[in-house]
Amino acid sequence: MKQDCIKCQKCVKLSTCHGCQQIFCNEHIIEHREELAHKIDNIHKEYHQFDNKLNTNNVIQPYISRIDQWEHESIDKIKKTAEAARNDLLKIHDRMKNQLKLSIDKINKDIQSTRQTIDYTENDLNEWTKQLTQLRHIHKSSFNDDVIDDSQGSIRLIKIIDEKQSIFPDGVEIIPREKFIKIPDKIPTLQDDQKKQRIIRISVSRDSSTATCLKPGWNGATICCKNLYISGIHSIRYRIEKQGANNPFFGITSALKEPNPWNRKTPLAYGWWEIPVPNDKLDIYKGNNDTKENNDKREKTNFKDFCMRTGDEITLTLNCTNNEIEIENHRTKQYIYERVAYEKCPFPWRIAIVLYSPGDSISILS
Repeated sequence: MKQDCIKCQKCVKLSTCHGCQQIFCNEHIIEHREELAHKIDNIHKEYHQFDNKLNTNNVIQPYISRIDQWEHESIDKIKKTAEAARNDLLKIHDRMKNQLKLSIDKINKDIQSTRQTIDYTENDLNEWTKQLTQLRHIHKSSFNDDVIDDSQGSIRLIKIIDEKQSIFPDGVEIIPREKFIKIPDKIPTLQDDQKKQRIIRISVSRDSSTATCLKPGWNGATICCKNLYISGIHSIRYRIEKQGANNPFFGITSALKEPNPWNRKTPLAYGWWEIPVPNDKLDIYKGNNDTKENNDKREKTNFKDFCMRTGDEITLTLNCTNNEIEIENHRTKQYIYERVAYEKCPFPWRIAIVLYSPGDSISILS
């Protein structure tokens, strides 16, 4: 089939463009290449324009302005609230001071009167001393921490909602696979008053996926995981390879504080030594409902079956978005969650595990 130049319809020294697959003569193939060169120049120009825009904050400037406005308004509210609180406190203090002044003035008047008449005894002296002691105690204890109620927040806090935490298709924040890290404990020695030596209480496998207790202290041995968590939802699955007399502790600690998750109610850690028995199982142990059905359930249900033990697989979930942590025992189907107070355990979070007996061992599955 005869083919002609797409521009001039001539059939002289034709060439095919490998991009658009169109046929051109020598003259028009040159023009076509010049058109492509012009287009690539335009694309390159658009790239530089977009690159320059990326180096500015124009797209977020309206939101920066909103944050600045919130900041100024909040500071103004704080100043006004603080001024009102100071005035209220001064009023209370003046009222208390005036009441005490009336009492001590009366004592002083009694003293002056009896001194002039020389009409006083040890009993009067003891009574005045007792009254002054009581008034001093009232003055000293008239104010305590309860005088300030900071539970009613007058400032509406703002935060940034990151709905596009990742540019990856699944929209999930990418976190490296979790690993254990060694944390040596410091203990005092008999050598030099201020010197301390370090003891490794937990050994970590070569691939950092298994931790084994070596020398627990009075509060067990702490092992932390490597990753830091500040946003998103993250689930890590563990297996109890070996458990002694005490359950391991699963929870979190703030990376801003020393890890010490012995007591889950301390400001240093949140988590669990054990997961509560499900209510539907616990109910059969309560009350006096001794029906045949309940008695049969009691015989079939072993309370110890709900305790953690060797071989159990535990999933710990860190929900940074809602400031919550969750734990699930896959064997017993037990599940519980707890809210984390940010001021007590600020971001970033780090997973903390405590092993209590020599030989206790935990592995990271995923």
